Amino acid sequence: MTLTTTPAAAVTADAVPVAPSPVPSSGRDRRSCGSAGPAVQQHWGTPVAFAPMDPAGLLSPSAAEIGGAGPALETVPPGGIIADLETAADRFRAAFEALTTAYEPEITPPVGDVGVEVQIWRHGYDRAPARHRADLVAWWVLDATPGPAHTGSGAIAFADPRAGSPMAPMPGRPWGRHLLIRPVPGTLVAVPGWLVSSVVPLERGQHVLVAIASSCR
Repeated sequence: MTLTTTPAAAVTADAVPVAPSPVPSSGRDRRSCGSAGPAVQQHWGTPVAFAPMDPAGLLSPSAAEIGGAGPALETVPPGGIIADLETAADRFRAAFEALTTAYEPEITPPVGDVGVEVQIWRHGYDRAPARHRADLVAWWVLDATPGPAHTGSGAIAFADPRAGSPMAPMPGRPWGRHLLIRPVPGTLVAVPGWLVSSVVPLERGQHVLVAIASSCR
């Protein structure tokens, strides 16, 4: 399996402090998504899996009709946006399995069912820092209009919730900083659910179409 990372523009370390539908797997042939296998990187000593997946060919025509007009947060049926849910679920599962293997391959339970939901984020939307209720969670950016690069608007931010981590004084280390995943289409990132995540507020006219997967082991 070839290991690659997400595009550099999608991942930055920033010094400034953010009921899924089950998808069964099957043995039928999958369409190619033109992407390499998951790569696991360590941030704050915590594995984070990157599994870029080109959404071209996997989205329904209705995805192209989504724009910046509408509510700040909108949840839409996954099957109305992702034409091949099974391929998407398999990709999420591969990212989760890479993540669990990086922890303790001898004792980590296998990944369970993968649930997928699709959200549209627009101007005014943000999400306060919080942990996820699932054991594993992943975000796949399906489509996005670019926001101002200097603001990080629409980015998914991760932070270590452990006490004392913001005060670690090691220069050049990620302690005390957020890991920002910018909303670049095709970016897929998976993390353990206990890692704190948030969303940077979106700018006017901006929208992000994102699939969110979760799994309980």
